Amino acid sequence: MYYLFTYFIVSLLFTYINFAHCWFFTGGSNVKSYYINNKLYYVGLLDFFYIDLTNFDGNTIIDSSKWVQVNNTPGYSMSHTPFLGGNANDKLFFVTNAPIGTSSGVYVDTFDTTLNKWETNTSFTGKPSQYFEDFKPWTFDGSTKKAYSLQEISGLIDIFDTVNLVWSNSSLMPQIYKTFATSSLSALYGPSQVLSSNGQILYFPSESSSTLYPTSDTTMTTILSYNIITNSWQFINSTGQIPNKRSDYTAVSTSDGRVIIYGGTSNKLSATPSIVVLNTSNYMWSTPSEVNPVGPLTSHSAAMVNNYMIASFGNYNCFTFYKLYIQRNY
Repeated sequence: MYYLFTYFIVSLLFTYINFAHCWFFTGGSNVKSYYINNKLYYVGLLDFFYIDLTNFDGNTIIDSSKWVQVNNTPGYSMSHTPFLGGNANDKLFFVTNAPIGTSSGVYVDTFDTTLNKWETNTSFTGKPSQYFEDFKPWTFDGSTKKAYSLQEISGLIDIFDTVNLVWSNSSLMPQIYKTFATSSLSALYGPSQVLSSNGQILYFPSESSSTLYPTSDTTMTTILSYNIITNSWQFINSTGQIPNKRSDYTAVSTSDGRVIIYGGTSNKLSATPSIVVLNTSNYMWSTPSEVNPVGPLTSHSAAMVNNYMIASFGNYNCFTFYKLYIQRNY
């Protein structure tokens, strides 16, 4: 039986819980996680299930017997990167490219997590950009109910209103930002990104595996941002204990305005430190201490559940199952 075990990461102001698991189904970076109404949903190319966390606490241990499978609709092809939406922020939207020649350009399917019901081929107005790539990640704003996907080829952000079901676009990305995106952001599946409380989507740089666009900056000093309120782009220069660039890591935002960067690889080795935190009030990096570190974790999934960061699946660069015990020191 497969298990997800828990442990605590303790820092100055935060305590995080981590479900860690070294397994191989379709896993790795194909799995995304979404916390909706006390349920943590996991979506992969061939996998769709959730874990009920209604009675979740620091002592919770979850095994596969508690996973609830969600049935895919007949003939349904799972999107790479679904996103949240709807009036109650309780729907998952799956956007896939339609065959060449289809006027709409894409298909939109939705899963209502409250009704546990699919709606396929949802009608919408407008269409995404010409070179829309359906495997790029999305950032969702729960206040405006709009989702945003950076499209590097088109040089803009595709925007989808999840209530009115309308497509629109951001302003074109100026060349200086497009050059940075090409050389410093993850090219294949898109950059790790979060929406901060001031309306800025932060796009974090990644270590490049390509020699086509070399860059001398090996750190996360410069962060690309898009302001969803003013429809404008800018660079943010960070300070503090600036981490080196890494790949295959996760970024999640906390309720008090911090961003947790976790895991990944750097120069073909496990990224160190494994966890770094960015304070978005002054854009200063810090490195919290870890208790019972899990070890290398890359290509995983991460989501915030109340005051906990839950990281799951991915690759440990190993074939060993880990049992990680909970420890408190406060």
